[in-house]
Amino acid sequence: MSTVLITGARAPIARDLGRSFQDAGWTVHLADCLHSWRVRFSQGPPFHRYASPRYAFETFCADLSALIHRLDPQWILPTCEEVFYVAAAGARLGIADRVFAPPLSILRQLHSKVDFAALAQHCGLAAPQTRRATSASDLAVWRSRSSQLVFKPEFSRFASAVLVKPDGIDHLTATTEYPWAVQDFVAGEELCLWSAAIKGEMVAFAAYKPLWRRGRSSSFYFETDRDPALLSVARAIAKETHATGQISIDAIRRVDGTIAPIECNPRGISGIHLFDADPRLARAMVGENALALPTGAARHIAIAMWLFGAPQALAEGRFGEFRRDLARSRDVLSLSGEPFIVPGALLDAGLLAITGLWSGRSASRQSTSDIEWNGEPIG
Repeated sequence: MSTVLITGARAPIARDLGRSFQDAGWTVHLADCLHSWRVRFSQGPPFHRYASPRYAFETFCADLSALIHRLDPQWILPTCEEVFYVAAAGARLGIADRVFAPPLSILRQLHSKVDFAALAQHCGLAAPQTRRATSASDLAVWRSRSSQLVFKPEFSRFASAVLVKPDGIDHLTATTEYPWAVQDFVAGEELCLWSAAIKGEMVAFAAYKPLWRRGRSSSFYFETDRDPALLSVARAIAKETHATGQISIDAIRRVDGTIAPIECNPRGISGIHLFDADPRLARAMVGENALALPTGAARHIAIAMWLFGAPQALAEGRFGEFRRDLARSRDVLSLSGEPFIVPGALLDAGLLAITGLWSGRSASRQSTSDIEWNGEPIG
C-alpha cells in the first residue's frame, strides 16, 4: 500500500486531503511544527511533529529526513507555506521527485506579486500592470496616483498590509529586503482558483466566490464558480511553468467577463473543501484519474461563520442573507463525522488569538509565523 505524508496539518484542508487519500487506498500520515488540538482530537491519521522550517531549517531538514526514512512515503504533499521549505529540503535530501511542489525557483516566481503578474501577462492573460518598489524614490513615483492603485508587500498572505486605492503612501517603507508591489486597480468580482498539476498538465481544479470573510482576508464561505474562463487561466499558468504541485490564484472577473489574475499562492487553499474528500481527487493528484472537478456547490466553516460572519451580517443588515447562505451550504468540519474536531478547532483558534496578541500579530498572521516565507534565502 502506498503512503502519503501530508504536511501543514494545521490547515483544515489537510484533513480533507487525508480522507481523500485514505478512501483511495493510501496510508496517510500528517505532520506539522504546530501542535493542533483539532488534529489531536481527530480520529484521523497519525500525526508527527517537526521543527519550525522558518526558524530552524537545519533541524527541520533532519526531522523530515527521519520521517521519510521511517515512513517511506511515495508522495509528500505540502498544504501551507511550508511548501517552500519542503521543496528546498526535498532538493537537499535528494527526494524532490516525491514532493508535490515545483522547484523553489518556480515557487518564488509564483509567490512574488510582481513576477507572477509578469508571468501571467507572458501567458497572454489580462493581469494588471505590477511594478516593484525597493526604495522611497520608487514609491514616490506613484504618490500622485496612489488613489488609483493597490500597494502590497511583494511577499505576503491573507491580504496583510494591502492598501487599496489609499489616499496617501508616505508612511510606507520599501527596501531591497522588503519590496512592495504597486499594482493597477482592477474593478470587478473577486474569485479564488485552486488547481493541481502534474508536469504542467491540470489534474484537479476548483474555483469559488469568497462570499463571507473577514475584510479582505481569507474567506470562510466558498461557492463554486464554474466559469470555464477560470479553468483556462489556471491551465495557462500550469502549462507555462510545467509545474507539478498546487497553484492557487486570486483573480478578478471584470464586468465584460474578462478574468484578471492578480496574485498567486503556490499551495492549497479552501477550494479543496468543495471536493468533499472525494477519493477521485487523490487519484487525480497522483495522475491516475482524469481532471477532478468539485462535487459541492457551496461549503462553509461554521465556527468562523458564527464568530465573524454573524456579527458582520447583523452590522450590515444582512442577517437574512446570512441565514439563507448557511441553509444552502454544508459545514466542512462536520462532514467528517468526528465529534471532537469542532471543539479542537475552537481551542486552536483561541490559542492562536492569545499568542498572536502576545506577539503583536493578528490570529491569521500568527497562524503562519513559523512557516511563512518572504523571499529570503533558505538554508
